[in-house]
Amino acid sequence: MNTIFLGLMTLAFLAGVIIFIVVMVELKGAIKGAKELIQTTERSVKPTLVELQETLRSFRYLTDNMNETAENIRDFSGSIREVGESIRNVNENVKQVNALIETFHLMGKAELSGIKAGLGAGLRSFVKHLVKPDKQDINPT
Repeated sequence: MNTIFLGLMTLAFLAGVIIFIVVMVELKGAIKGAKELIQTTERSVKPTLVELQETLRSFRYLTDNMNETAENIRDFSGSIREVGESIRNVNENVKQVNALIETFHLMGKAELSGIKAGLGAGLRSFVKHLVKPDKQDINPT
């Protein structure tokens, strides 16, 4: 019985070794397949990584340009504000000049009216004395 037991143990051990060898061969095939999959994936990912790096560089360039454009727009809007203030100042100066011109115009009208009234009075007096001389002027008695 001892030999049968020893034979069964040997048989079990051989079956275990055979199963172990089969598993190892299958494992080797699986490892080889995984290795090929990893290599294929690596080959396909490398160009993608390069493209991703280029895309990130382009995106960084784009955001830099957008920041620069935003800064230019801020500067431009500040310039427009300054131009608006300058226009308001010029408008105020034009109003002041217009008021001065209006004042000079009114003064000119007043002087012209005074000159007209003075000339009219002088002319009437001259004509009055010409047509009818004053008696006091003729006879200095």
